[in-house]
Amino acid sequence: MTENRITRMGQIKVYFGKCKRLFGSEKQWKNFVSTAIIMVIISMVTSSEMFVDYKATRNGGFAIICACIWIGLFNSIQSICRERDIIKREYRTGLHISSYILAHAAYEFCLCFVETLIVLAFLLIKNITHLPPEGLIFGVIGDYFITLLLVLYASDMIAIMISCCVKNENEAMTVMPFVLIIQLVMSGSVFELHGISNLISNFTFSKWGLNGIISVANNDFIVKAGYIYAGHDGCDSTASNLLGIWLILIGFSLLFIFLSTIILKKVDKDSR
Repeated sequence: MTENRITRMGQIKVYFGKCKRLFGSEKQWKNFVSTAIIMVIISMVTSSEMFVDYKATRNGGFAIICACIWIGLFNSIQSICRERDIIKREYRTGLHISSYILAHAAYEFCLCFVETLIVLAFLLIKNITHLPPEGLIFGVIGDYFITLLLVLYASDMIAIMISCCVKNENEAMTVMPFVLIIQLVMSGSVFELHGISNLISNFTFSKWGLNGIISVANNDFIVKAGYIYAGHDGCDSTASNLLGIWLILIGFSLLFIFLSTIILKKVDKDSR
């Protein structure tokens, strides 16, 4: 092993290359197929009134956010824990944990980018005739693409963090449903939240992703007679509000990457 002679940036390139090789050998391209299947199902159940009626838009947006969270969690929930013995061995010979995590984060971003294109494609196919005519920052398609990408990536990064915490793949799959349930229940879409539950919802990226979708749609509702929803549930139809939502979602991802690095650095001290 000459891993200890490689710079941090060099290690990022090495492990990113390893992830790319695994894409083919482990047939990770199937993630794209499953994403398409999920979106076919979502398209079948969402209302044709999405982006026309507020309630239909909120329900449809919630379904799409659920899909993004599910896809992101499955991307990487097992990716770290299954290599724990290898990580421990290579850490002792010079592996920088930060480089390892950043390589995975960069690779997962590429996966999420393609998956978001698939999600957005189905969203457009189902709703192209009644999308909001204008976006808030980069046009309606650009605004939705970035919002969905950031939700999907935040889900992916929390899965990376979980994978750094657990002992094995079975434990990872056991923990995942609880994370998914918290994100969905605390989004504020299904249940009306008060008190501590409302406070907790601020720490779920599902809430912010849904607010991002509605914020862009509100821009169209505002100018339609009978639809005055600006500011409803914090979904102000302004560029500054949408940008704030994006920054919060980016903050979630960066936090999960940081915590993953801290947690995995303890790999040499445990007996797993």
